[in-house]
Amino acid sequence: MGNVINFFNKPILKIPLAFGVLAGFVCFLFFLVVQNLEKFSGTGRALDVGFFAIIIAAACWYYRKNIGKGYMHAWEGISIGYVVWLTGALLCGYLTSMFFYFSPSALDRYKQTLRTSLVTNQAEAMKVWGKEIYQQKLADISQLTPSSFIFDEFRFTLLLVIIAILLIALIFRKKKAEA
Repeated sequence: MGNVINFFNKPILKIPLAFGVLAGFVCFLFFLVVQNLEKFSGTGRALDVGFFAIIIAAACWYYRKNIGKGYMHAWEGISIGYVVWLTGALLCGYLTSMFFYFSPSALDRYKQTLRTSLVTNQAEAMKVWGKEIYQQKLADISQLTPSSFIFDEFRFTLLLVIIAILLIALIFRKKKAEA
């Protein structure tokens, strides 16, 4: 058991886990705000990338300043970014799932909003996806359950967060001068 505790006691893991928990709560609070707006878009979750980018940058800055004493390798920045994102996305997904589990009316409203958005943008959607995929996506909306939302954050933010993590790691990277 001591080996497991020692593994998680390393700053390269401990700091991003803490920032990841913060990111998860921030993204979930943003989700709650969007849910309470009169008219919200089902794709508003993709805006979480901005929150993740800010928190990943803060985690890299904190690590470089306090642990690296002003220095940080790119691999450390990338590792920090991925741990922050994975922790935050997982926490936000579980919190969202619990929200819909304990509030079935909110899930019904969410499904209706997605359905309305898809029907309203039918011409564009059919152009992009084709008729068959459009019909499948429309049918999939009624299949949504609270557990469907656990991995949504990963799905919505994956590609943009990867780009943000790489850029942040390169920006905060600073090597010691060779003697």
